Amino acid sequence: MLNRLSQLLTPSLLVRHVTEVPVSLFTARGIRAVVTDLDNTLLPWHADEEATPEVLAWLAGLRDAGIGVCLASNTRRLPRLERIAKGWGIAHVPRTANKPGTAGLLHALTLLGARREESAMIGDQLFTDILGGNRLGMFTVLVNPLSEQEFVGTRYISRNLERLVLRGDRARPR
Repeated sequence: MLNRLSQLLTPSLLVRHVTEVPVSLFTARGIRAVVTDLDNTLLPWHADEEATPEVLAWLAGLRDAGIGVCLASNTRRLPRLERIAKGWGIAHVPRTANKPGTAGLLHALTLLGARREESAMIGDQLFTDILGGNRLGMFTVLVNPLSEQEFVGTRYISRNLERLVLRGDRARPR
């Protein structure tokens, strides 16, 4: 049981930022769909500003490689999520994804027409994004959060628990 929990809480890859994941890594692994969190993964938490040119270029590289992209967020600010997804020309789960539950991620895979084993989940939170993706057998990528500003429960509970789990060779890159 402890071994299974450890597997569920271990990302396939740890990076500082999404742009450090080369598109070629996904193509080499046969990944044709990327489901990604939004807040503190692609944009700072609750930011309404446009993504950085590097993030937009990374997303364009995925599209150019034929890899579908879908936003799956636990946000309650659904009009913002829809506006951002449309602006970036990518799909989105039109409701709160409720990660680590799997229904929102499965909806994203349906939107992308992809199977679990050919999909990746990218996010900044171990207990939502990575746990949800690992529960489905997806390739998971944990990124460092873009901002220290975040939901109070995330900041004071989840991040402290993450520090206990992500130690040694599983530590976040600095």
